[in-house]
Amino acid sequence: MFNLLMTGDDLRRIRLSVNRSTEEMAKVAGVHRTTYEKWEKGVGFPRGDQLLLLMLYCQFDISQIINGLDALKKEFSQYKDKDDDYQPNSCRASKKKNHLRSAGGDEAFETES
Repeated sequence: MFNLLMTGDDLRRIRLSVNRSTEEMAKVAGVHRTTYEKWEKGVGFPRGDQLLLLMLYCQFDISQIINGLDALKKEFSQYKDKDDDYQPNSCRASKKKNHLRSAGGDEAFETES
């Protein structure tokens, strides 16, 4: 999700804005320095938790991200059972256990021998 919001150039700008080294950033993210440098070059991207740690380390305002996550939580809460947070969702596309197996039956999934 976060990699849609930020790029490697953004990571680099955040790091440089607070005068941090790639080594320091890598240590905070729990990765090797070369991995962090690849992220800045656009090869791969940190996980969400790593990105949040990096942003907090650089004293970046994450309120917009938190607000976005709250909006997502609201959006997806309509799909849970209202009376019990711990029960599986009963609002499913299909109540049948094997709904993906079409009218062709199990034969459609078997391979020829």
